[in-house]
This record gives sequence, structure tokens and C-alpha cells, in this order.
Amino acid sequence: MEHICGCFRRAKSGKRSKQRQAYLPPMPPPWLPAERPRPLTAIAGSPAATADSRFFQCLPAEIRHRILVEAFGERTLHLDLRLEHPLKEDGGIANARPKRHANAQLFHPSLRDNTRRQEWTWWSCVCHRRSPSSDFRPHPPGVGLRSEEPALDCCCNPSGLPPYNCELYPGNLPDKCLIGVIGWLLVCRQAYVEGIYVLYSTNRFHIANAELAFSLPELLPSQHVAAIKEVELSWDFHAARDEPFAWDAHGVDRFWQTSGLALLERLPESLPNLRYMYLSVKDILCTREPPWPIGGREMYEATEDFLRSIDAVIRRMSRLRECRIALPSTLYSTRKLVEKSQDIDWHRGNHWEPESLWRSLPITDESTDLATGHRPIGGYWIVHGHEDMDPPPMPEVV
Repeated sequence: MEHICGCFRRAKSGKRSKQRQAYLPPMPPPWLPAERPRPLTAIAGSPAATADSRFFQCLPAEIRHRILVEAFGERTLHLDLRLEHPLKEDGGIANARPKRHANAQLFHPSLRDNTRRQEWTWWSCVCHRRSPSSDFRPHPPGVGLRSEEPALDCCCNPSGLPPYNCELYPGNLPDKCLIGVIGWLLVCRQAYVEGIYVLYSTNRFHIANAELAFSLPELLPSQHVAAIKEVELSWDFHAARDEPFAWDAHGVDRFWQTSGLALLERLPESLPNLRYMYLSVKDILCTREPPWPIGGREMYEATEDFLRSIDAVIRRMSRLRECRIALPSTLYSTRKLVEKSQDIDWHRGNHWEPESLWRSLPITDESTDLATGHRPIGGYWIVHGHEDMDPPPMPEVV
């Protein structure tokens, strides 16, 4: 455990001074105000506002709910909060970069005016890494196309997902990449109450920055956070804070005052009602010099130390029903070599096995949530996540 925490401290100490010199003082994050001018809790709609609406007066609540789910529910949504310089004001900006999914190319640094103060911007879209024929439910662990693994998602990258993926979906670009829920939420109060619940409770949220996930209770109303049941989280323990999509905590600096493992302990309080969680971790042991050999006992034990921290967190998430931890190639390969005497099946022949490992969690009476009676899950899947090593070459055809 000490060598992992040491990696975090070394990674942080060498970055702060350099990046504080490179950035102008940014605006503070859009935290929820301590005193609000109007309530943010759900308020029942006025009967007079929907008296002439056949949608609200003639359709049962169950039918209305199903219609809203079909409109903007049961899909994977990207949720991001970005600290970016404003767009350049000169003309031709729309054609300055190749088009990308949901206009993500507009976040490329070359289109941003770095002489102006950075601003916080909410950004979201519908995930298009899977084909529209795929079911909303995730594949069984370790099964399915490797490119559809959440750890490899690149929807948010300004140089990432090309628009031909989006062409498979019905509708016009870039509108079909967006959620399109704002118009409905602004119709009336009753439409907002029913629509906002569908938005947060029936969708799976892909959050590419762990710091944002831990800050959601301070950024969104509590009932919205409580409604979230499924998430895909990506956590880079060694992320460079000057990258285009690093969730920069400048001025706040609280995320960098402690190790990532200590921050992980806040997850059950930040997202209290999760049923499904996919957590992709990157660069856990990236600062180790010299690096341990893949498949060696040292790397296996270091990974085991990290997974014990994951175990402790999952035991506190009593509502969780399924969990997948995506380890980078070096760590996943090491565990598979030690536990199964097999390496990653990079090329997946006709008779390949699911690329996953099961990790059991003993359940005790102490782990039961006395307030709700819920018990934690009996284990979770370890899957192959971020590729931090090159796959071996394809075998030659004889």
C-alpha cells in the first residue's frame, strides 16, 4: 500500500508548480449556492397548467413514463464539466477541424482563445460507441467487441470518434448525438418533474473524470444525484492537468491534497444509490522505477493492495448489484498469468473465453445496511480496460 500512495505523491508534487505558472486564474467551479433564491426540490405541477393537455389528462402515468423513456431514457449519456478557454471569435471556426461526434471538435485547443479567462462548461451527449442495434444493457463481462468497452470510449475526445459511427443512428448531425431533453423540461412544471426523473434514473452516465463524480453532490440537486443508478467511471491516477479534458481543480486544489485512494472512499456517499458501476482505472503504478515485470509477484501484490481498497468501498455500497473493475493491460495481464497461467487473448480466435476474472467478497452480518436491510454483492468482475502496453504481433499464417 505504501508504494501505491508514494506513486500518487510523486506524481502530484511534480505537476502543481509547473501548471500554476501555465494557467491564468480560472473562474470558480459552479457549486450549488448555500442559499438558493428558489427551491430546487421537486414541486408538484399546477393542475391548471395541464388542464387542456391530452398527454397529461388522458394518458396514465405509466404510459407517459414509457414514452419519456423512449424519447430520452435507457441509453448511455456522457456527463462532463470542463474548464476551457472561450472559443475564438474569428470566422471559419466550424470548418477548422474535422467534424467529430456531438461537435466535440470544438473543444480542441487550437480553436480556443487562450488569452481569455477559462470558463466552466457543462457538456453532455448520447454515447455512440456501440451500434444502434445493440441492447442498452451492457454485454456480459469480457464479452463483446473490444472497441465497445467503456474503458476505450473516445466520444468526448476532440480527435476521437469520427462521424461515421454517428451515421448509423437515425436523425441529423449533430442533433442526433445530443440528448434533446431541454425543450421538454421547459414545457411546464409537470413535464419537468416527470422528465427529470426519467433522465437521471433510467440512463447510464459515463463520467470520464473521477473528480467530477465525487463532486456531483455539490454541483447537482440532491434528488438528481440520488436518482442515478448506473455509472461508468474512468479514473486516471496520473492524469496531466494540462490535457484538454483534465478536470482541472485549480484554485480548489482539494483533490490533489490527498491520495487517490483516500478520495475513493467518498464514492458511496457521492453516489449512494448505484445498482451498476463500471470503474476503469489507469496508471496506478506508472511512476514505479524501474517498472516491475508483467506477470511477476511484485506487480501482482501491488495490484492486490489496490483491489483491497476497492473491496472496502464496495462493501459499503449495499445497493450495488453488479460491479466491474477495468484494470489496465499490464495489471490485468499480471493477474491472469498468476491466477490462470494464461495471458490476455489479444486476437480472440473462434473459441475464445470471456476476458474477465471473478473476485469474491465474503459477506458478513456487519456488512448489512441496518437502515435498509440491503447486503453488498458477493463479488465483482475484473475486466481488461485501458491498453497501456502494445499487443503482440499477429501470428504468421503458414
